[in-house]
Amino acid sequence: MCRLPYFDRFDICEAHLALEWDYNKGGVLWERPTNRRNRRSTGVQLARMGFRYGRLFDGYDSLTENGKAIYGALQLRYGLSVR
Repeated sequence: MCRLPYFDRFDICEAHLALEWDYNKGGVLWERPTNRRNRRSTGVQLARMGFRYGRLFDGYDSLTENGKAIYGALQLRYGLSVR
């Protein structure tokens, strides 16, 4: 059963970062409108917000269940193929 994601800033930031790691082209997820507009990666934007991921964070597999639901919703929003 697929659960709907709930608001958690940390899960949202990690999901965006993992998505960029998985789908980037030249280091940037161009499907994300903010990245196209600013011509910067999600990682740069997260760093400007003060977000830092832990040393053990390793992308999708490290996400919480909520983070994985957010990741899936982002895939749909940006029209990315589901892996």
